[in-house]
Amino acid sequence: MLKDPLSVLADFDSRADRSEKKDAILPLQRLAKKIEIQLLPLLEQRLRIMSAESTGDRETLRNLRDFSQHEEIRNWAVEILNPKPPTSGYPRLAL
Repeated sequence: MLKDPLSVLADFDSRADRSEKKDAILPLQRLAKKIEIQLLPLLEQRLRIMSAESTGDRETLRNLRDFSQHEEIRNWAVEILNPKPPTSGYPRLAL
């Protein structure tokens, strides 16, 4: 049976040395961001992606792309992060 996550963190905090704690910062921050995004309702995720697009907040777009449980949001973030180059209505002719 799995232990309570808070008790595991408390145990880690009491037993880990400074370098282990330092190494755990980024994975824990990533996990926290994932949980935060997945707890948001779809409407809130849509609002965040529109806000991030209008302000150019690439970090929020990447987080939504990586952590949203909604395929619609993930695809939308990918489209914003990787825009297709504009195409003209006229074919190019090679001379």
